[in-house]
Amino acid sequence: MSIKKLQHYNIRTTKFEETVAFYRDVLGMTNAVPPGAPDGTPPAWLYDDSGEAIVHLLRVDPIDPEAAYAKLSAFRGGPDKRFPCGFSGSGCIDHVALACEEWDEVISRLKRNNVPYTENHITRMNMRQLFITDPNGVTLELNFQA
Repeated sequence: MSIKKLQHYNIRTTKFEETVAFYRDVLGMTNAVPPGAPDGTPPAWLYDDSGEAIVHLLRVDPIDPEAAYAKLSAFRGGPDKRFPCGFSGSGCIDHVALACEEWDEVISRLKRNNVPYTENHITRMNMRQLFITDPNGVTLELNFQA
């Protein structure tokens, strides 16, 4: 087996609309309803410029978050043992890295949307990085090859 690329990551969120807006407005992704989803399903997949749905969102009821996992837990074969991690931050995942282009445009979007960022320059790899946090507390590493 060989791993070829990141296929997608899933964010469970009690901040669904805010999360869609962040990935759409700040990172320029497009959102759509998952293929084959029943009518009325919210547009919970976010696509990169190549057309890959790399971010999937799982809407969690902020009033009763545990109920949102009853069905999913059965699908996965048992109780979800990750629930104690809650619905913020990256949990056991430290960050998600995305290959990016158009440094100036991304900086402009971050500023326009008042998103704080940390900038790194890794000269030995000829790479620039931006670290940001989405509305759920998930750390994103945006990598730009120079």
